Amino acid sequence: MSRRALSLASVAIGCAALLQTGDAHAFCRMTTDGGAQIGNASCVERGEPLEWADPCLSYAVDSRGSSWMSQEDINAAIDASFATWMGADCDGSPPNVIFKPLPPSTCRRAEFNTGPNVNTIAFLDPWRDPCLDTNEPGYDSNAFAVTIVWHNTNTGEILDADMMINDTEASATSAGGPYDNCPPTGCDPGSRLAPGPADLASIVTHEAGHFIGIGHSDLPDATMFASAERSSVEKRDLAQDDIDAICTIYPPGNLDLSCNETPINGLQLNCETDSQGNVILCDEPGATSSGGCSAGSTSGPANAPWGIALAVLLGLTVLRRRSRRTDARS
Repeated sequence: MSRRALSLASVAIGCAALLQTGDAHAFCRMTTDGGAQIGNASCVERGEPLEWADPCLSYAVDSRGSSWMSQEDINAAIDASFATWMGADCDGSPPNVIFKPLPPSTCRRAEFNTGPNVNTIAFLDPWRDPCLDTNEPGYDSNAFAVTIVWHNTNTGEILDADMMINDTEASATSAGGPYDNCPPTGCDPGSRLAPGPADLASIVTHEAGHFIGIGHSDLPDATMFASAERSSVEKRDLAQDDIDAICTIYPPGNLDLSCNETPINGLQLNCETDSQGNVILCDEPGATSSGGCSAGSTSGPANAPWGIALAVLLGLTVLRRRSRRTDARS
């Protein structure tokens, strides 16, 4: 499937999901048949559930950072977000999953390669996949962030996860920055025309749940609920539904903090240039043979048994404001 076809398919699934409703239930797992996790869609239980076979995981933050925060503050928020999941209480024991931060990446592309890889976290402005043509639609303007989970379509094994954060400036009709490490009481919400900061740790904690295969919850107090008030810090802390999810998927085991966190097929922190400094073009064939980050098509080679699950955190304040304007016109 082409990158364009995959993008359009994800958007179509997401739009359909916004029209669905479902009864409250326990946590939801992302599955091989789950499609895009956008909005308050019913939990999809078809297909194989997604999870990492080796729960010794790593992530790298793109060195170009964000327009809104220092790299030091970004790293602090992201590290705290992953640590929150590691610190879940599974009846007195931690879940069997380890997250290790790596040196900075140079990678704003969401991709999985037959060669070395990196689970990258990057801030995007413009808010679109940099490998898309300029006339193709970008990510949902209502989204704070999107996590792309690469997985084996037969078994559900997660192979790679990439987290992209909307670094554009927020408005009355779109999410985005500014971001901050908000105080415990939350950030100043600002005004309709000048939204206040969004709490980065809350956003990344939600996305880190997708990183390990947890889908959207329909319980409003859960970290994995599909939308967030930009000034709130509530998603920093896991609700019982979130704890149940990680403790079920990664039950307590023999944690080894000295484990090897290298991604599948090896580590390559720079997916945009090769070892000689040459630019790796998007969809360039054969890029993996040199040991650099491949820029193959989003769905991989035609016979590759992997695909993606796309999960989006929407800005609740933005959606409410848009809804009010719609009601006023009707």
